[in-house]
Amino acid sequence: MRFSKIYVEITNKCNLNCSFCSNDNRILEEMSTCSFEIVLKKIKKYTKSIYLHVKGEPLLHSKLDEILNLCFLNNMKVKITTNGTLLANKYAILLKYDNIKQINISLHSENKMPDYFEKVFKVSEILSKKIPIVYRIWLLDNYHLDKLSTIIVEKIISYYHLNDDFKTQVLNLKNIKIKDNLYLDKDNEFIWPDEEKETTKNIGTCLGTRSHIAILVNGDVVPCCLDSKAHLKLGNIFKDDLETILNTKLFKELNMGFRNNKLIAPLCKNCNYRSQKFRR
Repeated sequence: MRFSKIYVEITNKCNLNCSFCSNDNRILEEMSTCSFEIVLKKIKKYTKSIYLHVKGEPLLHSKLDEILNLCFLNNMKVKITTNGTLLANKYAILLKYDNIKQINISLHSENKMPDYFEKVFKVSEILSKKIPIVYRIWLLDNYHLDKLSTIIVEKIISYYHLNDDFKTQVLNLKNIKIKDNLYLDKDNEFIWPDEEKETTKNIGTCLGTRSHIAILVNGDVVPCCLDSKAHLKLGNIFKDDLETILNTKLFKELNMGFRNNKLIAPLCKNCNYRSQKFRR
């Protein structure tokens, strides 16, 4: 079995505390380079693409250069999602590696950094000469911008000298080109799933276990990038081979359920991300 991507949480630490991000009360830590190398060796025959996040801010990792170098040495394509606050300090490291295929910047993050947008836009101009950059914002629904997303779009229009038609494009298109190698993407805001909520939803599907799995900072393997609390722990990458994990009863039940439009686990039954029009 192969996956189009595997999420690897190199750290669950973050320098922000955004209201839309779930609170999982886990021990804050970062994956050591030795542990990360073990992960790469165990997943390399299952994917050629790695996303360096589940929760946390990947650019906070104290050994980011070494992490990216290990990905390069293992011929692993990399995508990064960041809140953008550390780009000015880390962009030189990011430019070193040809295997970084995309950087997503969540402009909707809640921060009080002075001149945040101008700093992010300036660094993104440099990065986009080599790496595709995708700005991301939340929508209230498919057709309405909330207060913050409206401010963000207006900041983009002003900085890049775009006309007012750009706002119309944001509402009507999924992915909008700002300039070469620089895009704006939108997604409907979702609620992180919680298996403790009561639900009667039994029908539905997901790309978890099918196109991707996720590995948390402590090595726990979960079926998707939204199971940050490891409710559906399939195994631990530091204790088991991935083949063993993919042959567990739980993995097979989840995978078969999704293929047959059936939700097996309480967490999946409570996940409203499945019903969102756009994928992460």
